[in-house]
Amino acid sequence: MTAFAGYIDRLKQALPDQLQLLDKLGHTHFDDHLSIIREISKRHLLPHSRLCQLWGDSIGKAYVNPFEVQIPDGEGFQLPRKVASIAQAIVLHTLDDTATVGMATPDNKRLIASFRKILGREISPVFAHPDDITAVIDLHFTNEQTFAASLQKTCDNLPTLEGGREIESDADALLQGESFNELFTSILFTAFGRKASDIHFEIDVSEGRVRMRIDGRLTQIISLPRLVYNAMVVRIKVLSDLDISQSRIPQDGAFEIQFGGKRLAFRVSTMPSIYGQKAVLRLLGAPGQQSSPKLSTVGFSNTIRHAVKRGIARPNGIIFCCGPTGSGKTTTLYSCLAEINEPDINITTLEDPVEIRLPSITQHQVNHGIGLTFERLLRGVLRQDPDVVLVGEIRDGETATIATEAALTGHLVLSSLHTNDSIQAITRLLELGVAAHMVVPTVIGILSQRLVRRICSACKETYSPSRADLEPYFKDPDPTDILLYRGKGCPRCFGSGFVGRCGVHEYLEVSEEMRDLIITRASPAKLVQEAQRSGYNPMRYDALKKALAGWTTLEEVEKSTLPEMAYRH
Repeated sequence: MTAFAGYIDRLKQALPDQLQLLDKLGHTHFDDHLSIIREISKRHLLPHSRLCQLWGDSIGKAYVNPFEVQIPDGEGFQLPRKVASIAQAIVLHTLDDTATVGMATPDNKRLIASFRKILGREISPVFAHPDDITAVIDLHFTNEQTFAASLQKTCDNLPTLEGGREIESDADALLQGESFNELFTSILFTAFGRKASDIHFEIDVSEGRVRMRIDGRLTQIISLPRLVYNAMVVRIKVLSDLDISQSRIPQDGAFEIQFGGKRLAFRVSTMPSIYGQKAVLRLLGAPGQQSSPKLSTVGFSNTIRHAVKRGIARPNGIIFCCGPTGSGKTTTLYSCLAEINEPDINITTLEDPVEIRLPSITQHQVNHGIGLTFERLLRGVLRQDPDVVLVGEIRDGETATIATEAALTGHLVLSSLHTNDSIQAITRLLELGVAAHMVVPTVIGILSQRLVRRICSACKETYSPSRADLEPYFKDPDPTDILLYRGKGCPRCFGSGFVGRCGVHEYLEVSEEMRDLIITRASPAKLVQEAQRSGYNPMRYDALKKALAGWTTLEEVEKSTLPEMAYRH
């Protein structure tokens, strides 16, 4: 039996209800495994990874998805790009005298022999889908020089402007150009590869620019001529099914693109500015395949994690997560839901927007355009027998009142507030009009957090700080007893010294003594004093602990936490 026939048999076992379709695919123009993988993936009958694994089994080779492998710095470049692209292969890992190579044809002995000569190592071939290989090659070889070449190629192929003005036909001609498509795709690939959270397309009087938010910091990637920039915005709006003729009002949309064997989702927002339209793309990952965050992976200290777990184990009450936009509140709330998600618990979320699909949880999308607000959704959800309700954000007094009423009547409510610290959340609820006698029995705990950049593990080094470095954070510090950490900068972190982010937190458990103070509307200063007597530590305390442990730097601590909240020994 040939490998192809064996593959069809394995597919029939995996898809017993699709025998007629598989017979058709096996005897028509779908005469190779790659065509069948693409066709079945398109029909959503089996995941891409499962289809590839079955082909690997058919040829007796392991299947590896190159997107799921942390390719060490430099190893993916051991094969020249042209060779890697033509041969559809990429080095995934080397160990001693052996190189593991992902190949579209891992049973090609002649190709393996060629790689053995090029690399000077024994070859351990594994199967990788060629679409994934091509995407990863593009990802690894995309850099500032690639951008510059793509931009120059695009500019060289710009249509002739009539009278020096940009006209609609110019943009249309540009949109059809291959170099323009390469440039646009390179921008999205680079954002994915550098784990950017957002892509900003911005315009001023003379030119456009593209910036990416990487580890919380905006970094300029490329400058664009106005005509190229305007064509970029048109492309984004077409992909998002937005009205390209309307440029004077904000528009929101979304689109997906194929990236190797994955589909990536983007949320889009466009806004008019004095020089033209600005577009911001939020990267959401693969739709329906984003991993659910875990309480053990969001960076809580042991003390805070145990306190949060005690809170979410309660049958009723309300827990708030506080912080500015982009501080990871939604991820933390999702991790709480994942911790308590059981078959016998009815969990419902109200979100704007829904960014991660959570298994076994009912999620609702706010839609202000049709009057489907947080307040209206919450009233409806409370009639559906929920045990736990996540309200994405409390913005007004009516939603706050309904949420506290729900917590008072036997529901566990999780929500977020935009405040600077945990103490201010109590004041904020009172300012929104929630009666003090409603806040006192319902609020279990208040978590506040920020995100700080994490030191790159590949180039982390220690150093001895001076007394002047330490005095803003510690009382009477002895520099001889303290070592701190920083990143030197390397290819893995693109010279920044940071890769990824981690959370710094504070958690306030509302004690009986604090409840008495809330009833009397005591000042925030008195609430802080009572909280500290109960074991509360401000956020800077947690941030300094993580700096001493080598997670982040003192500079990040200073940027992310307030001096007046500093913990003093």
